[in-house]
Amino acid sequence: MMMAIKRKQRTLVIVERKLVQNRGHHHTQITALRTMLPDYKTALITGEAYDGFLGTPAATLAISAPKGSKLRSRLKYGNPLERLSALLALLRKDLLFNMPVSVYGQRLAEIVTNLELDQSDVIIVPTADLDTLESSVDLHCILGDAAPRIILRFLNTELGDRNDRIRSARLREARAKLPHGILLFTETEELADHLRREFNIPIIGGFYLPCSLPIGEAPEERASNDRFRIGVFGDPRPEKGSSRIPGITTALAQKAAAGPATQLEVVVQGGTADFQEHGVYSALAEYQASGGVVVVSPRDNHLSPQEFRRLFASVDTILLPYDASVYNLQGSGVLQDAVAARKPIIYTKGMSMMSFLDHGNGVAAETDEDFAEAIMRVASDPTAFREGTARAAAYLQHVLAANPFLRTINATRQ
Repeated sequence: MMMAIKRKQRTLVIVERKLVQNRGHHHTQITALRTMLPDYKTALITGEAYDGFLGTPAATLAISAPKGSKLRSRLKYGNPLERLSALLALLRKDLLFNMPVSVYGQRLAEIVTNLELDQSDVIIVPTADLDTLESSVDLHCILGDAAPRIILRFLNTELGDRNDRIRSARLREARAKLPHGILLFTETEELADHLRREFNIPIIGGFYLPCSLPIGEAPEERASNDRFRIGVFGDPRPEKGSSRIPGITTALAQKAAAGPATQLEVVVQGGTADFQEHGVYSALAEYQASGGVVVVSPRDNHLSPQEFRRLFASVDTILLPYDASVYNLQGSGVLQDAVAARKPIIYTKGMSMMSFLDHGNGVAAETDEDFAEAIMRVASDPTAFREGTARAAAYLQHVLAANPFLRTINATRQ
């Protein structure tokens, strides 16, 4: 009697070099991917800063490795001055004649061999950049048909390289060598459209993953107090419009003083230095511990997931004065969390993810006065957005369930 051959369990390898506890959405992406493919066993490849809070990694990738790659790309694609500077740096570091083809290709090949992966397995990089794209192409060149499938998910247009000309040259070269075993995705549809149009890249948009808040659950009720609370979440960065928060707060205080007696509280995440002299939020000092109609409540930007969810639930609306020249293509985790939590969103006109914002759950603005006016509008009747926020939350749940990554994996399973 013939014995049935037991098929090996497929492996999902998740590569996340920036995985650090209580920072960003990276940890939630790991959990989401594991949940999406429950019949796969999972392995983590992390950076050197990972502290093991999600389990022991199968391997690590050196954070310092991309520095040599940057010099190599400048030597190959830069202008004359950039090439000379890169050449001298490579000579000084004794790297000119010992430069690998890619940052991680050889290392990934070693990991694939050690884990005994094959074509039935999957490597996914949920926050991919040009280094990982080039390394993935290199991996396929090294292993050929023995290489597992690789899924890369891009989140922004910079792709880890701020030099427009060099980034474009690197992307076009990787595109020319792209094997069938590497599948490309973006978070937003807008970014996928841009990359297809500019570089003729076969790429699929709409690969969203849950962020900090659970999807499909009833939102946590906020504790009542006398003030309408406006949330400004995440690390302060220029592209997030952090420098605009003091101006918007001042405009809001002026409008609130002249209007109905609505008590307002702006909850702002940031580091201690951000609220001190010369910090991006130093001008908010006059509104802290104020008895005025508008007060500012600083909050730490390194909260545990549980603390972040409680703080998020405590506000009435989310403020996103993002730079539309950056966020017209890339997505926002805070926006996604706001939709999941059924919070009205006050956002910059021209942002991406408009499919999440056109359900009657948000108000667009441009100037500081526009943002202040929008806050006053939402504060005057928060219940007017209740149905819109519920529709947006239902739409988000649908988008996550219809993930194009899952469709692709299911269609190509062997």
